[in-house]
Amino acid sequence: MGNVIKTNKMTAIILAGGKSSRMGRDKSLVEFDGEPLLARAVRVLGELFDEVVVVTNQDIPIELNGAGVVHDDVPYQGPLGGISAGLKASSHENNFVIAVDMPFISADVVEYLAGFAGETDVVVPRTPNGLEPLFAFYNKRSLPAIEKALAQGERKIISMFPQANVRTVEHAEMVGLKGADTTFLNVNTERDLKDAQVQVRGMSVEKDNSPKVVDLDDDDERIPVERPVTIYVNSEELVTVQASLEHLDELACGFLFAEGVLQERGELLDIRINEERGEVRVRTKKSTTNASKSMGKRFVTSGCGKGFSFVSLGDALNIAKNKSRFTVPAKDIPELMKQFLRSSRRAGMHSSGLIKDGEIAFIRQDIGRHNTVDMIVGRLWLDGVDDRDVLLFTTGRISYEMVVKAAKARIPVLVTRTAATDMAADLAKRLGIEVVGYVRGANMKVYTDGARIVGSRE
Repeated sequence: MGNVIKTNKMTAIILAGGKSSRMGRDKSLVEFDGEPLLARAVRVLGELFDEVVVVTNQDIPIELNGAGVVHDDVPYQGPLGGISAGLKASSHENNFVIAVDMPFISADVVEYLAGFAGETDVVVPRTPNGLEPLFAFYNKRSLPAIEKALAQGERKIISMFPQANVRTVEHAEMVGLKGADTTFLNVNTERDLKDAQVQVRGMSVEKDNSPKVVDLDDDDERIPVERPVTIYVNSEELVTVQASLEHLDELACGFLFAEGVLQERGELLDIRINEERGEVRVRTKKSTTNASKSMGKRFVTSGCGKGFSFVSLGDALNIAKNKSRFTVPAKDIPELMKQFLRSSRRAGMHSSGLIKDGEIAFIRQDIGRHNTVDMIVGRLWLDGVDDRDVLLFTTGRISYEMVVKAAKARIPVLVTRTAATDMAADLAKRLGIEVVGYVRGANMKVYTDGARIVGSRE
């Protein structure tokens, strides 16, 4: 059994650069019990450790009370890449690594786990839900195993465990510690956040159907953010869009990929985001000098916030036809739409969601419907995902440029609860994409051939 020791000669590393896929916005800045989750983690861990390091892939617009900030060595290598960057920046051999979305940090559990640090490369607790590698201690001796896993293209933390000396601390060993029942809880979704807020306030949720004045501090009812965001490529100003300041890295990459500025994932060097100035600066390996001129004429689209596209309908007809054999049962689409809409309740915001293997993989929300599609396309591009047997659900009207984005991303099925335009339907037929609209109750309208929608013609 480990000795309970002080952690003042160790470093706390907070991973704050995750995708926030299911939350739909940057979790590090989400307000919890009166402060952003990141500020809360820095405050609590600052009382336990003499050094706190935050690993992120974007600028942080809040005060961090002396915590150091480092960026991932190579962007978008997942939490394993974040641990690598944090360990390299740390001043100590033993380091506590935690995800930013875990608000109930128990000092007793942290110090108990710290008692095993130094004896081994990794100290990881196991709960009834499995291993907790994002609430664990990592000695700098684990760096070679981490670097080897990253070099092999691995992104999961546990992929490096076979190459390291790992001490697993079982749940039964921690069950008597104060806070052990809540310290491993995290907030992945808006529902998780509400549950955690209720728990911290010691309140119970009671159903109340009586009329009430809407609280604009409620996450489902808050006023949408709208700001101009300018995208730069290799210092060249390319375009300015109206956006909600969420997932700007995905928004920029999705837009640039759909417009043909970005192609292969290896072209990307880094992305720098400045929310206060409304800037996304993308740096690439190959020269894109005068990109805006070479891309030709801008087309004002039907999107919210005066969307732009450089792809004309004539250009779109040259996109390769989608020859995927992916199909989906027509009977599954209404239930998937219900799940999608239940997860998309933010006032004044459009939503798009990626459906994979019959489940919602992630959702993106913004004031502009085109932006939400760009975010999804950008996420797929950043992750280098090749498997595109997916559906893209959206709350907004499907127009031709949304079909173009789906075609560029090789997404075979588009679904909306509203309508599709005639240009969108015609282009989708030519490009091998199914478009389904007016999904309400058990009903839907298939605008295209319907070959991928099994049972739609019965």
